[in-house]
Amino acid sequence: MVNIVGNLLLVPLFLSHWPVDVYGEWMALSAVVAYFGVTDLGMNSAAANAMTAAYARGDLDRFHYVQGSAMAFYVGAAIGLSLLFGLVTALLPIPVWIGIRHIPLGVAALSTWVLASTVLWQMPAWQLRGIYRSTGNLAATQWLWNLQAIGLLVVTVAVLQVHGGVLALALWGASPLLVVTIWAWMSLRHSHPELLPKLSEVRIVGVKELLGPSFFFGLIMLSMALAVQGPVLMVSRRLGGAAVALLITTRTLANAVRQMVAPVQVALWPELTRLDAVGAEASLRIGHRLLMTTSVALSAAFAATLWFEGAGIIAVWTGSKLKPDIWLLRCFLSAIVLQAPWLASSAFLIASNRHRRLAQSYLGSAIIALCAIAILLRSYGLIAVPLGILIGEGLACYHFVIKDACLAFKEDYVRFAVRLWFGVGTTSIAAWCGGYIGHSFAIGPAPVRWIEVGALTTMAAALTTWCLALRKDDRSRLTGWGKAHWSAFQLAGAELGD
Repeated sequence: MVNIVGNLLLVPLFLSHWPVDVYGEWMALSAVVAYFGVTDLGMNSAAANAMTAAYARGDLDRFHYVQGSAMAFYVGAAIGLSLLFGLVTALLPIPVWIGIRHIPLGVAALSTWVLASTVLWQMPAWQLRGIYRSTGNLAATQWLWNLQAIGLLVVTVAVLQVHGGVLALALWGASPLLVVTIWAWMSLRHSHPELLPKLSEVRIVGVKELLGPSFFFGLIMLSMALAVQGPVLMVSRRLGGAAVALLITTRTLANAVRQMVAPVQVALWPELTRLDAVGAEASLRIGHRLLMTTSVALSAAFAATLWFEGAGIIAVWTGSKLKPDIWLLRCFLSAIVLQAPWLASSAFLIASNRHRRLAQSYLGSAIIALCAIAILLRSYGLIAVPLGILIGEGLACYHFVIKDACLAFKEDYVRFAVRLWFGVGTTSIAAWCGGYIGHSFAIGPAPVRWIEVGALTTMAAALTTWCLALRKDDRSRLTGWGKAHWSAFQLAGAELGD
């Protein structure tokens, strides 16, 4: 919700204080910096799993060994890469290479170094906060992230309101990381002083041990960075900052549905890991089907609403400073709907540590997409970006990721795939029809019309999913769960009344 609210708020705020070209170039600089997140190499996930297991066994020696090894990697990488990138930005015209024209080159170079250093030093900071996760307090870890995200949102608003520039925003943007990290250290020093990292426990020898399991997590991170930020840099160089602003804004709106589905997948992660550990394949198959059909229904309903109302939303959202490209949005929406099934399968593969082939599919998809975008960009403009994504994921992910998940849980892939894609097609058509009817007959001002269209697409997608996409036994199971939870709710209400 912080991300969604932040995106809704910041885009019009940026456009009201900065020229469109400057905002687009700021996003291009941020895209360059995002690649430094790949230097994590998946170490955070591998170390967090190992530390959690050690703490659960009461093996504090192993806990500190893993913690010290990870901290040696993170601090060493942060120091070395910060210095190296500072030298690179001083000597090489990186802003020129990515098409920066409206931000002074010196300011762009220094801002890029500050942003990159912030990303790099976030790695050891998040390793520190991962201690809460190791002790089973996932909520504390998430709230540290929430506070940092809220802090960055507040700082950005404040800098823009006082008419600060690019460099001021980069410098002040590092302050939430510093404040939250200091607060986390003080809190841990009070609650778990025995778990705090110490210089005497740094173990360089353990880095090699962690690199093995972290490699494929790192490959997924690299692939995501290529797929998300690569097109931004290509568009910046060829089409300029204004085109980047339109691309980022359109993609952000289309991706909002993924931000709604992702928290469900994250919350399920530990449960999926537990079910896999005890060999509960039947439960995993049920969860796989239900998460996939839910993701498809939500994606189809949201996409159908934006298919008809998206241009108006962008116009209102940006204060008409950006001219919407309706077919750019519609291509992104098509990609989002077709992504939903394999992204749901990927959550199960990651949770059960069966992500080797998933990482390969991610990387293949990113490379194919970038090649397709490079070929199509000259002739098709911005629409080349979602078209490239569709081509890359179609060739590398739709079949392979879902099949891998079915094989892992002993699901009949052919029958599953036939029913899945039939459900995707029927749900999408029903949602589109609901959107068309709603768009044709909706009344009232723009926000009311959006709600009316959204309600119709949601009902159409939900009914189609229930009647056609879900299996009969899954419908019976969901009905039983619903009755059980309703009974529990009534009982709780009666006890509260007493």
